[in-house]
Amino acid sequence: MIRLLCLCLLLASPALAQSRPQGLLWSDTALPRTLPLQIKTAEGRDYYVVLRDVASGRDVIGAYAQGGAFFRLLVPPGRFELQIASGHGADWQGRAGLFGAQTQRFVLDPPLEFGVTGYARKGGHLLDLRKLGTIAQSSLGICQRLALDPESVSVTPDAPMPGVKARDPMDIAGFPVPRYRQVSRICD
Repeated sequence: MIRLLCLCLLLASPALAQSRPQGLLWSDTALPRTLPLQIKTAEGRDYYVVLRDVASGRDVIGAYAQGGAFFRLLVPPGRFELQIASGHGADWQGRAGLFGAQTQRFVLDPPLEFGVTGYARKGGHLLDLRKLGTIAQSSLGICQRLALDPESVSVTPDAPMPGVKARDPMDIAGFPVPRYRQVSRICD
């Protein structure tokens, strides 16, 4: 009976390691999450990240990053202290237990500022946690612009435009209304 139980536990352990979370786990904020936080990690260690609002002292977001996998999180505007717990993914025990007794914890200092600079740029951060002794941090932005949809203003050259009188070419009351679409890209 004991052998059967041990065998079941051994067979179940790989399935448990694969079921570890990835991405946003919880959010306790009414503010829109639109600003980028990207984290680079090495394989072998997973990370549980909590953003604590510096002004209120409240934890507002919790997320899980699997080591070596692409990780990007959208956060609300504000100034946040990043509290990070690290450990082996197979040891994940949830928010309360984190990675068990082997959990490494640290706080990123100074806090990070997330905000919008006009319409064109959403300011965030890129963290490199691949070497925990020397955590690298740099600014990361999403730049936006409006692009004209050419189909919205296209007309057939020989076809009469609605509302344009044949004798008065300056009367363009029926000219199509242009449409625009938002284009975003990563910028410095």
